Amino acid sequence: MLNSIHIKDFAIIEQLDLELKSGMTVITGETGAGKSIVVDALGFALGARADSGVVRHGAKRAEISAVFDIEKLPQVLAWLDEQMLDEEQDCILRRVINHDGRSKAFVNGQPVNLTQLSQLGDLLVDIHGQHEHQSLFKPQTHLQLLDRYAGLSDKVTNLTKLSKDIHKVQTQLNDFQAALKDKNDRKDLIKYQLEELSKAPVDQVEQIENEHKRAANASQLLEKGQFSLSAISEDEQSISSLLNSVAGQINQLYSVDENLKNTNDLLQSALVEIDEASSELRNYLDSIEIDPEHFQRLDHDISLLHDLSRKHQTEIQQLPDVLAQLESELGQLAGDEASFEALEVELAKLHKDYAKQAELISKKRHTAAKKLSKEIIELMSQLGLGSGVFEIAFNSMEETAYKANGLESAEFMVSTNPGQKPMPLRKVASGGELSRISLALQVINAQTTQLPTLIFDEVDVGIGGGTAEIVGKLLQSLGEKAQILTVTHQAQVAAQGHQHLLVAKSQTKDSTSNQMIEISQAQRVEEIARMIGGVEITETIINHAKELLES
Repeated sequence: MLNSIHIKDFAIIEQLDLELKSGMTVITGETGAGKSIVVDALGFALGARADSGVVRHGAKRAEISAVFDIEKLPQVLAWLDEQMLDEEQDCILRRVINHDGRSKAFVNGQPVNLTQLSQLGDLLVDIHGQHEHQSLFKPQTHLQLLDRYAGLSDKVTNLTKLSKDIHKVQTQLNDFQAALKDKNDRKDLIKYQLEELSKAPVDQVEQIENEHKRAANASQLLEKGQFSLSAISEDEQSISSLLNSVAGQINQLYSVDENLKNTNDLLQSALVEIDEASSELRNYLDSIEIDPEHFQRLDHDISLLHDLSRKHQTEIQQLPDVLAQLESELGQLAGDEASFEALEVELAKLHKDYAKQAELISKKRHTAAKKLSKEIIELMSQLGLGSGVFEIAFNSMEETAYKANGLESAEFMVSTNPGQKPMPLRKVASGGELSRISLALQVINAQTTQLPTLIFDEVDVGIGGGTAEIVGKLLQSLGEKAQILTVTHQAQVAAQGHQHLLVAKSQTKDSTSNQMIEISQAQRVEEIARMIGGVEITETIINHAKELLES
């Protein structure tokens, strides 16, 4: 629960330190005294967005601190532990708003961002505003109210996530499908190109080039090779014969003069080299064949390779690299197809999960709608709409739409006159009737909440007399389950409070400020009397005020 709140330089509040109690606390005061300013300040402490307009005139900054007892709030304790902001028993929220509009937020003395502050605030306080009934004009809020009543908010949040995931994966699939069409065309082209390349000996380019050149010049090689062989070793005046003769002469001279040793050795070595060259050349000439068919095959291969090099705009020697690149790209395209299939499997699972959860939520909604309608009708009767009828109409949607809210939308239908067919709430309810129906919904929703502190900011606008007293008793009964703060201008409501805070505004020539104090029982009689009777307070009015408080 909210133990205390400290406000400094906020709006017209110079400084306020307020201790709060359990049960129902009522806040009253003259019209224009600023009864709702404390609620506004607390809203900023809970994470509402602020601007420089909330800073008191002449001040540098506004500061709001709220202290909560969280000892029996496991959800809050778990959240604080997760965020590493945990303390033992109390939780302190602090917000500082500068005159330039910038602000800082703290939880238990540690800086946090607004998102964190708002998340924590949602676990601590629920604020029902005086204009909340206006949201009933929007049918899209009706389903939210029903889901909250049925305790389906978390399930609907999960369903919304499933819906987003479905549309995300479906978009990916659509994009994939469009891309795969182009990729399939590319894949067909690659397959054709690979088939062409596989038929060509691209891995034997150098060998084929050499063999083709040799076969093309076979006659010339034989003719000139034979001539060379004859000149080297086969003619009478061959190089080998002449060299033998010279070597023999030098060898004889060497026996006479050893200074010819090197010359002799070189000539002997030359004879060996000539013999080996002659043998190599003879073997080479024996290997050369003039084979027109073989040459034709080689010519076909070399022409094919040159054609492929032109197609792929590369050198003939780079064709093996082209082949490897195309094979790699084809493998990648096959991987894309596998990814597409994986997305299809994922989407099918999401569809199945969505259908299961949406069906469960739909059944619980229809069950809760009957119960909620019955409770609203009972409260409408207590609030002066005894002949009122309240129903919840569902509009089914196709399961394949995978909407964030599930398989249906909902709209509140009401009839406030006997015999009248229920019509959409936005079309038939008057302002006063709408306020009462809204109040009934807020009271019922408050009964189902697990939050420790509930604030009702002038939700009794447009209600008076005995109906206001019933409203007060309803809020008082809520105070037995949670801490209730009620800003009211109805004496019948104010009389039901366990704690009574009075707001008073004071003005000087240069400034305006207000104060809020807890008043005694005697002071409560005076305040309730003022709320009943206005300017002139008679003994009868004071006695009426006492009766209200005693009751």
